[in-house]
Formats: sequence, C-alpha cells, structure tokens
Amino acid sequence: MQQTSSIQLVDSDALKAQVDAEIAARMLVEADYARYIHRRGVHVGELRLLVGMDAASEVVEMPPLFRLPGAPAGVKGLVNRHGRVVPVLDLLALFGSTYERTSNAWLLVYGRGDEAVGLMIDSLPDRRKFIGDDQIGIAEITHPIAVYAKAAYRDGQDIWIDLDMEKLFAAVFQTDPDEL
Repeated sequence: MQQTSSIQLVDSDALKAQVDAEIAARMLVEADYARYIHRRGVHVGELRLLVGMDAASEVVEMPPLFRLPGAPAGVKGLVNRHGRVVPVLDLLALFGSTYERTSNAWLLVYGRGDEAVGLMIDSLPDRRKFIGDDQIGIAEITHPIAVYAKAAYRDGQDIWIDLDMEKLFAAVFQTDPDEL
C-alpha cells in the first residue's frame, strides 16, 4: 500500500515578495505619519478642537449626568464609565460662552482610569492631518481657550486649536500638571 504525502511546498519567492510588499506598505504609512501632524478633530460649538490620536479612550452618546452642587459653571457633573466616576466638562460654559447645544451631544472621554475626564462635544471625532505650513500663531485665536492651546492650524477658512489638555485640566481642577 502506497502512502501519499500531504506536504505542501512553500514557494519561498512568493513568500518573500509578500513580506517585502507588507514591509513597503508599512514604510509608506510611517513616512506619511512622519510627514504630517495627525490629530483627532471635534467641534464644540463654533470651536474646532484637536486632541492627540491616542488621547481619547471612548466616545459615546451623552449619558445622564449627575450634577455637582457648587461646581464651576463648566463642570457639568459626573458620569459612571465602566465603574469609574468621570467628571464632565462643557468647555463653552467653562469660558463663559452661551450656546444652544444640539441634540446630538457626545461625550469624549479623554484619558484613562482615574485620570479620565469627559468633554461634551458636538461631533464625532474625525482624523485631521496638517503640514507644518498649516500652523499659525496662537495669537490669531480670539477665543479665551487660546491660553490652553499648544498649537493652531489653518485648514481653509477654519482654525483648529490643538489643546494642551493637561494644562487645561490642571487649571480647572486646580492641580499641579506634573501630577497628572
């Protein structure tokens, strides 16, 4: 009785070509990433704000808030996210802006664990790419939030503000930014 072998031969040239193609694709992605400034953009009223690509841990429809008596106007309350209590900020109220919030309010949870803070936003985050030439001076920002900007970028007629969230949170919660 003759045995048939089920050994399959690997085409080493095809395997090498596949690996080379995957490496080349990864190198293109890395080159693109190095050439651009990548952020996530959100709208808060008329503001266009940027956060780091890995800074937000989740975005959900606005859950019910538990109010905090005596909290500053911009601290809207607390939410329970996965068993953790997360303070929620309304950036427009924090800076004294009056604004009729849309029914499509979202909660962007910035950070993780005990350091998470929720931000009320009006749009789902989208990926934004800027080149160095897009950067403008922070002095061009007329909104008081400019104090917490680490950079600003122009995209057509729009100005996108790249916030220093640690500095903002330290001011709101009156903490040392090195402790965050």
